[in-house]
Amino acid sequence: MSKKSGVLAVGVVFLVALVAVAAVWLFPILTVKSFEVEGTEHVTAEEVEQASGVATGSNLVRLDARQAAHGVASLPWIESATVSRAFPFTVHVNVVEHEAVAYVKDGGRTVLVDDKGKEFVEDTPPAEAIELTGHTESGSPEMQAAVEAMSALPADVRAKVKTLEIKDTYSLTFVTDDGKTVFWGAAEDNANKAIAFEDVLQLEGESWNISNPALVTRR
Repeated sequence: MSKKSGVLAVGVVFLVALVAVAAVWLFPILTVKSFEVEGTEHVTAEEVEQASGVATGSNLVRLDARQAAHGVASLPWIESATVSRAFPFTVHVNVVEHEAVAYVKDGGRTVLVDDKGKEFVEDTPPAEAIELTGHTESGSPEMQAAVEAMSALPADVRAKVKTLEIKDTYSLTFVTDDGKTVFWGAAEDNANKAIAFEDVLQLEGESWNISNPALVTRR
């Protein structure tokens, strides 16, 4: 094959490839036929599909993944979402849901609070969630301090807590299911306070101060 013929052949191949790419981009050859949704527990796959704004039959190549992820993340239970193409015909959606660690009662409403101290949805709280009372402004330093303190408690101990009263960032008081009150103080030295908390649950006495875990006192 001559040099001229070789160049011509390469040019033809390039042109065919360019036409193929243009066709895939402009025409719905690779269309959305299915969705794969991962990470959901409190929302359905159908809700995720609808929130993505991606229609079945649309051109998969022209999918705006960022916009679709933004739509999914607008669902109250969803903390973050990523959307990607799974060729030839699938949209893959991976979500991370909020973790409901606490809740606030506001009139007749029950609002869930995540592990960052932010309210995110009105719903039935999970059994392990703790009711917060007092200063409960969403996302406030007081709320953040509260979730930091409760997160230090082991799950089996946290299950014995009924409420956490928030006066300010330096005044957190737990109330257990059996009516015992435990003054935590500020959300600092939390690991040692968690150990002290477990200890006082085994002791007689209705009111305890563990704000200094090295010097636990009855109140």
